[in-house]
This record gives sequence, C-alpha cells and structure tokens, in this order.
Amino acid sequence: MGKKQQARGQKRAAKVAARRKKVRRSPEPLRPVVTLPGVDQYGLDDHDPARVEELQPVDEMRYAVAEIRTVRAVGPYDGNPEWLEVMEANVDALAGAGEDDLVVEIIDDRVRRAVGDTLASSSPEPAREEVRCLVASDGEIAPPDLAPGDPGGAPAQALAFAVLLGWLANSGPRPIPASARTRVPEWVRSTLGDGPASAVDRVIGIVGSDADRAEAIGPVAEELGDDYLAALMWISAGLVALYGEGSVDDYLPTPAAEG
Repeated sequence: MGKKQQARGQKRAAKVAARRKKVRRSPEPLRPVVTLPGVDQYGLDDHDPARVEELQPVDEMRYAVAEIRTVRAVGPYDGNPEWLEVMEANVDALAGAGEDDLVVEIIDDRVRRAVGDTLASSSPEPAREEVRCLVASDGEIAPPDLAPGDPGGAPAQALAFAVLLGWLANSGPRPIPASARTRVPEWVRSTLGDGPASAVDRVIGIVGSDADRAEAIGPVAEELGDDYLAALMWISAGLVALYGEGSVDDYLPTPAAEG
C-alpha cells in the first residue's frame, strides 16, 4: 500500500475512532456498530479519489453494506482483482439505498456474526459482547430503564431485536420444529453453560405460538436486561447447530432474501 493510501486510511481511521469515542459508555474495547470496510486497503479510492475522500455517514454505510454483500458472495478480500469488481458493483447497486435499509443490513450482519462466533467458540461471550456494543452505540439516547425491543430511544437494540424476532418468530417458509422448545435449551446448557441456559429457558417460547411469544417479549426482557438479546442470539445459534448443519447464512434468512 502506497504512502498516499496509508495517509487516507489513517485519516479515516482517526475520524472513525473519534466517533466511537463519543458513544462509548464502557472503557472496554468494543466493535463499532457501523464497521467501515477500510476503503483504502482495497484501492477503490484510486478509481475515483473524490468519491471516497470525504464520505458522508450514509455513504460510509453504503460501503460497509457493499463489503458485507461482497464477503458473503465471494469471501474475504485476498487481493484478487475480481473481488474489487464485485465490491464496486455492490457499491453502485446501493447508490439509491436509504439510510434505514442500510442500518438494518449492518445490524443484521453484526448479529449474524455474533451467532457464528458463538458457534465457533462454544462460548456465550460473543453474544454478550455484541449486546454491549449495541448498548454503547445507542449511547445517551436510550433511557436507562428502556426494555430491549422498545423502539423508543434505543435504535440499535431495537433493530437487533427486530432482526432476531424475524429469525425466531416461526413464520415464513422454514417452520421451526416443535422439538426446538426442548432441544435448543439442552444444546445451550451443554454448549454454553447453565447461566445462558437459564436465560434461554425463560424466552424459548419466542419460537412457539403467538401467546408463548408474547410472554417471551414481556416483563422477562426487563428482568434479563442485556442477557435478553444475548439469549435470543443463543437460541439462534442452537437452531443453526441443530437444524441448520452449522451454516448461519443458509439457515437464517438475509435481508436480501427476505426482501
């Protein structure tokens, strides 16, 4: 990478770091909700420097979503020029995308990766880390007593809840087997431990009937606190492990597939 590209990358990294600092509540290192793809490392700014030199937030999100789609289609960037062509095509395809749709796809990707990391590590911590990141992203916007799933002030958490509910509400072409009500908590207990399993036991009704789902979304969300969203991620991981052959992207529908 040339010095010019490095300078641009350092400049953009500094801007991103400054924005992260404003929203963090905790000194712990957390992944930002909007993870920029690092345009400079791909050399895209060589094609049109003015295009990416001073990206507005919505433009940054378009590049982030373009990378999400590119990695999902052809894998991580490895220097292959064909990867750059796919990336550029995705950037162009998102030229008219609105901020709301972009944020949904970014949140979907983040929660999806947390589920994948849960499976890869057999640990409850990736889901908890992701929840901490969502809470930090909402920053001072969210009232301290706001329940997960309540859209009135915590957009990142509310969107994550909407994504998880879309996976777990048992509606659509892929019904969740009735056996999941017992098998998923058993998987969580044996794989992630008794603490996560206890939380999952309280919200596993989310994969059941409308009445069961209502109980899983009510006061229990306030009682579990941050572990509420984490428990929904643990349920998703259990479903993928038990019924999806371990393939997160094949079992959990993507926003593009849903649209």
